[in-house]
Amino acid sequence: MKKAVALLMCAVILTGLCSCAAPQEQTTNLTAMNTLMQIRVFSSLCDETEAVTLLENEIRRLEKLFDANAPESDASRINSCETECEISRDTAEIIKISKAAFEKTDGAFDITVMPVLRLWGFDNGNYGVPKEKALESALTLVGIDRITLDGTSVKKEKGTQISFGGVAKGYLGGRLLEIAKENGICGIVSLGGNIVLCGENEKKGYWSVGVKDPDNNSEIACSFECGGNLSVVTSGAYERYFEFEGKAYHHIIDPETGKPAESDLKSVTVIGKNGALCDAYSTSLFVMGKNKAVEFIKENNDFEYVLITTDNEIICSDGVKNPTSDLKINKLSDDAV
Repeated sequence: MKKAVALLMCAVILTGLCSCAAPQEQTTNLTAMNTLMQIRVFSSLCDETEAVTLLENEIRRLEKLFDANAPESDASRINSCETECEISRDTAEIIKISKAAFEKTDGAFDITVMPVLRLWGFDNGNYGVPKEKALESALTLVGIDRITLDGTSVKKEKGTQISFGGVAKGYLGGRLLEIAKENGICGIVSLGGNIVLCGENEKKGYWSVGVKDPDNNSEIACSFECGGNLSVVTSGAYERYFEFEGKAYHHIIDPETGKPAESDLKSVTVIGKNGALCDAYSTSLFVMGKNKAVEFIKENNDFEYVLITTDNEIICSDGVKNPTSDLKINKLSDDAV
């Protein structure tokens, strides 16, 4: 017997006061990209209701491009085409970012894992543990070098298929930040495991962010403060998984093995201005595990991080402001890390 579990609640939440100077809050809840989302607008240069509509329209627009299960999406057309097809500028950009993340992380992030995801059932809910021979065969189709991009034209090798699941919401978050800046929108958008902080919290001077406890979704494992106009993205094995014969199998696939990553990290939170890279890095750092993730962080200082290990240790980069937790916290520069 197998049991499917999908935790759609946000892995990062806003704590404490989180409103701008003169809030006229407008809120809407929606489901997009297979995730429960929420838009909260506190103030805007345009009408707050109009601001919510602008953000929701962008969510819907990009969902139509990136959903591999929607027949008319760019992702679906790429997967079904034989060798070459034309795509939108947004899809070309997300592929470009994904290629950069692949190179940066030595292959720990790879959008061409779709053949493997389908074997495990993480693309359609038909969960199951694949046979080794089936995995070996699927892995021969994985490798981002099997895709080439020329402007808005994408070429691929036969059998190659893509999934934007590890980067789409991050890219969406980046676009929402651009729209918020253009329209003077101050608010918060929850995109499942992502939070987009639009504008500055003028009452407090910072946003208070909490990372949920991977072992108890109703509790906060760690909280910290950060400025506005940022994406906060969390990935963890507890977010989506299924159980088979008493063992849990999570959705974060190691592109090298084709199996759920065997990581000594429970969750990875990445904070930065580039939402798509934050999303890709949160996934790839989880795949890397603690030691490789720490080395990656030391070599890349343009993002902030909060790692929660299986030993219940919290590791923060130096730029994470005022982290608090009942668990042991180590700054990345500490000798203990």
